[in-house]
Amino acid sequence: MTMMTLTNTVFFVAAIFAMAVFLISTLPFAFAYSTISSSDTANTNSITNNEIPIQVKNFILDQIVHKSKAAIVIGFVDSNGTRIFSFGNMSTAHNIPVSENTLFDIGSITKTFTTLLLADMVKQGIVNLSDPIEKYLPASVKVPQFNGQKITIEDLATHASGLPEWPSNVWLNNNVGDINPNYNVTQLYQALSDTKLTRAPGSQVQYSSFGIGLLGHILSLKSDGISYEQLVKDRILNVLGMNDTKIALSQNEVNNRFPVGHRGGMAIITPTIPTILADSGAFRSTAPDMLKYISANLGLLHTKLDAAIQLEHLIRHPSIIANPMNYSEYRALGWRVLTNFGTETITHTGAINGWNAFAGFIPTKQIGVIALCSCDSTDADMGSLGFVLLHLTGAENITAKSEPIIHTT
Repeated sequence: MTMMTLTNTVFFVAAIFAMAVFLISTLPFAFAYSTISSSDTANTNSITNNEIPIQVKNFILDQIVHKSKAAIVIGFVDSNGTRIFSFGNMSTAHNIPVSENTLFDIGSITKTFTTLLLADMVKQGIVNLSDPIEKYLPASVKVPQFNGQKITIEDLATHASGLPEWPSNVWLNNNVGDINPNYNVTQLYQALSDTKLTRAPGSQVQYSSFGIGLLGHILSLKSDGISYEQLVKDRILNVLGMNDTKIALSQNEVNNRFPVGHRGGMAIITPTIPTILADSGAFRSTAPDMLKYISANLGLLHTKLDAAIQLEHLIRHPSIIANPMNYSEYRALGWRVLTNFGTETITHTGAINGWNAFAGFIPTKQIGVIALCSCDSTDADMGSLGFVLLHLTGAENITAKSEPIIHTT
């Protein structure tokens, strides 16, 4: 299904929205606008027509809130500060509006935490990008090669390892798409040993949650077994003050701050990512936390991670062009880099059943966008919306798409 039937009016609306977000007032990270109730379009709370044009409000309500029965929080950051807009409720049954405090699944945006963790450890001399991965794994693990060429740490981080998207044995009862929540390290090693590479590592980009999952495990092993989630907390989240970014949620957070995922207008059960693959897509976050993260990537927030962030952004491989602007595409460590050879745009999306998210920024323009939605990418694709919000394309390119669990680009 697509939303290519958007009218010229909606195209015009998106353009108004693009201008409007820079005209509204700005405040620090904790600020957010009140949410419009999905059950009452007349309830505008503190959103006024002076802040968001009524046409834009109707577009978001029609496509996300009413059609998918979901919620969305959009955040902008530039040199003047941040703006956050929230629409929709926690669920049909729990009609409390979402807000800046609402937690969303961010799916594979998690992978950029993994590669930033890697870049930080590289800068500290703990690991090397050129090292073969077998150096960090138990001797009993058979690591595939291609004509004697070995998979390196960099290959895992740039999706150029030659490993498939998912381990062959990750599916529950061999039902592809139904991930086994109890998948463990023994099974991960077995899948690695059983994999046969069809091309040389480093020769071609092919998205691989398998590869990033293995990378996070290696970084944990190299850190004396400290869990992946704890490593990210210690080295990234605590540094940036991202106190609401986490994998494990308390029951109170689940009950009061975590919406229900949706697909086709129905609430659905979201699969649990096994701990051994958590680094491929298990984090949850809020709009203010993600704006802190984007601010650090833009250099608007300076920390001891600055050097690692710059290392993470460096282009390492060309990739397939898959954007409506027809920009050239490349892979950095984790991040997708798009360029018209005048301006770089750095992005990542994340999708898991019932949820999808976008994080993107343009360093030379010092602007960034996040979009967090409790809707499936088959209903509304945050990646397409992200390009519109970054003023790179028009609303006619907003699409929905069908993808496997957490498959993102």
